[in-house]
Amino acid sequence: MNGKPWTDAEIWRFIALYPDMDNKKLARKFKRTTFSINAAAGVLGVHKSAKYCANLAWRSRLPIVGRLYRFPKGHVPMNKGLRRPGWFAGRMRETQFKKGQFPFNRDPDFYVLGALRVNTDGYIDIRVSFEKGSKGWRPLHRVLWEDRHGPVPKGHVVAFKDGDSLNCWHDNFELRSRKEHMLRNTIHNLPKPLASTIQLLGALKRTLNRRRRDEEQDRRSA
Repeated sequence: MNGKPWTDAEIWRFIALYPDMDNKKLARKFKRTTFSINAAAGVLGVHKSAKYCANLAWRSRLPIVGRLYRFPKGHVPMNKGLRRPGWFAGRMRETQFKKGQFPFNRDPDFYVLGALRVNTDGYIDIRVSFEKGSKGWRPLHRVLWEDRHGPVPKGHVVAFKDGDSLNCWHDNFELRSRKEHMLRNTIHNLPKPLASTIQLLGALKRTLNRRRRDEEQDRRSA
C-alpha cells in the first residue's frame, strides 16, 4: 500500500471494521482518503459483509421523493408543435443576439483583427481571425518573421536573440533548429545550484498535481 504507511495495529483494526462500516466513516477514522481505503481493501483482500450489502440493497428500494410527479414515459409536452421555424413572439427577433455579436461588457478592442494579448507562456499573440478559442490567435513574432522571410521551415523555430519574448523587433529574431533551441535552453547549461532548484521545483509540481488528481478521484468515488 503506497502513501502513508499502515501500522500492524491499524491493519488488524481495518480488517475488523471494513466488512460492516461505510468507507467514508473508515476514511475519517483512519484519517485517510476513501481512495486509500479502497486500495487497502484490495491489497488485503477484504470485502463487505453480506449484511452490509443487503442493507445497501434495501435502501436502494426505498421510494424516491418526487417519483409520483415525474412525467411518465411517452408523455407529450404541452408546447409540442407550437415552436415553428421562423416563428418569433413579440420583439423576440429584435432583441436576439446576432451571429458574430460580442458581449457588450467585453473590451471591443479585444475583438478586432490585429488585437494583441500576452498568453500564459509569456509570448505576445495577435488576433488573425474570429475563430473560437486559441484558433483565432497566432504568435506575433512568428507572424512578423513570416511577413519578411516566408514560412518557417519544418523542424525550426523563431527565437529571440536576447531571450526576451516581449521584444518583438525584427532584428531580435533568429531562426534555429529545434535541436539547437533545446540545447540552448537546457538546464544543464545553468549553474548547478540553479539547475538543482529547477529540478526540485518540477518534482514539487508533479507531487502537487498527483495529489490533486487523487483528491478529485476521491470526490468522484465518494
